[in-house]
Amino acid sequence: MTITTLPLVCSETLHELEDSLFGEQILCRNFICRYIDMWPGRFERIHDAVAAKHYEDAMDAVLSLRSSSMMVGAARLGDLTTEIIGLLDGGRPAAAATKLTALRLCGNQTTNQLTQSYVNVA
Repeated sequence: MTITTLPLVCSETLHELEDSLFGEQILCRNFICRYIDMWPGRFERIHDAVAAKHYEDAMDAVLSLRSSSMMVGAARLGDLTTEIIGLLDGGRPAAAATKLTALRLCGNQTTNQLTQSYVNVA
């Protein structure tokens, strides 16, 4: 499956997260809200680290984003971060830098989808 064919948000993973929180929707919703609120800062941290050629910092930030994205079911964003991790780990930081526009777009779409389909649902 290519990145563009993956769903932005996997509802099954969201349900698994909710189950891991003992079915407490409010806890799950709070977790997702924090994820959404943290997105701009996470992206900025990745962008700034790559721009400053601080690749260890970039790797740390991308790994953090990947972990949290996988937890909330952000499938496409998780896959994209995995790709960026591979590029950084493979000594291809310039190639990783070219993925930042796609990362920003995917992250924005993902947080919008989470807001519309999970947070703002009555």
